[in-house]
Amino acid sequence: MKYDHLIKEEVEVDEVGVTRTHGRGERREDFADAWKNTGRVVLVGLPGSGKAALARLLADRLGIGAVTPEDAESAVAALDGPAAVIVLADELVADPAVQPHVHGAGKVFYLMADSRTLAARVVERDGGGDQDGVWRDLSARLAVMEPVFYGVLHFILQAGNLPEEMSLEEMAEDALAKIAL
Repeated sequence: MKYDHLIKEEVEVDEVGVTRTHGRGERREDFADAWKNTGRVVLVGLPGSGKAALARLLADRLGIGAVTPEDAESAVAALDGPAAVIVLADELVADPAVQPHVHGAGKVFYLMADSRTLAARVVERDGGGDQDGVWRDLSARLAVMEPVFYGVLHFILQAGNLPEEMSLEEMAEDALAKIAL
């Protein structure tokens, strides 16, 4: 029997009516590095996504340090070093000296948020400024960086449009559940 599914690809099926359900955790060998426990947790995202606040909370809950490298050399050292929550600025994620180390360093979380939300947070955090200008800059950065983030991530955490305190707790709980996998 042939089965024609949504992408219009025909597939030969041996037994009519037989189904298989795939659940979380099946075929982990296909994604071995996502399940490798290095003790390191890597947070990536644009400014305003909450990386630093989430890093402090996760580090406290996991009983490890939090590190925010400022250059490529210290980023590579952190990614190859001891257990820690590592916060990487988007420039470092895109750095050719750093990028090859990110995906295999530990469990990598992309804190995803829209550019309007990020701009509002950055302007509030920095004490004012031209929110429309910040939004335009972050929109341009998002267009460049999102494919880079997708290239290194293991998990996505929704970091936009949630009440601040609750969203941080919810993001931490979501991350801790994924870290424990």
